[in-house]
Amino acid sequence: MAERNTLKRIIAYLAVALIIPAMIVTFAVYLPKKAFMPVAVGIAFVAVAAFMLCFERGADNAAKAVLAAVFTALSVAGRVLFAATPGFKPVFAMTIFAGAYLGGETGFMVGAFSALLSNFFFGQGGWTIFQMFTWGLIGLVAGLLGPILRKHTAILCTVGFFAGPMFSLVIDVWSTVWIFGKFSWSSYLVTAMNALPFTIMYAVSNVFFLLILARPMRRTMNRITVKYGLLHQKRRLDRR
Repeated sequence: MAERNTLKRIIAYLAVALIIPAMIVTFAVYLPKKAFMPVAVGIAFVAVAAFMLCFERGADNAAKAVLAAVFTALSVAGRVLFAATPGFKPVFAMTIFAGAYLGGETGFMVGAFSALLSNFFFGQGGWTIFQMFTWGLIGLVAGLLGPILRKHTAILCTVGFFAGPMFSLVIDVWSTVWIFGKFSWSSYLVTAMNALPFTIMYAVSNVFFLLILARPMRRTMNRITVKYGLLHQKRRLDRR
């Protein structure tokens, strides 16, 4: 059973890592910019499929699905609440927590849906696709590093810090194509330099939210772990 679950998780991660980038490249190279919404829906479908592939019946996994929805709702609400402060938002933190505590496939789904749903407030466009993929990827990486991130706040904040520049550099690819009409490394460098204040803001805000939320999140998820048996059969999380 354990080997079967591991195989399903590998398939889910490969689907995310291969299919979604192929969809984004197809959109950027071959499709008109107005075709972003079908691609965004496709990314959402792959994210849900990856989550469902790793989903198993039982009360504990039903709780996992509810928690995924809660993390997504908190992420979307937090982004809207901090609308007046561009770049300073808790989306990264919620996505990283979702991945670290619930698994990479859940982290990806939370990150992707956070972008898709919150952009109904901020505005949809080609950037939505890149945001979905990048926030989702951050959640996926957090899932792979979950045991470490759950225990060590310093490492958690370090990952959050570097997630900011990673997000900005990926989004700058879209910004370059949008502003200059095509991608070139010289144009990309100009875009990245202009976006540097936002890049710094992303990194700082990530550390801020992760730092203040790490301890209460650990306590809360520890109680949920004991109650529903999540994360390796009711083993309590390290309180460090």
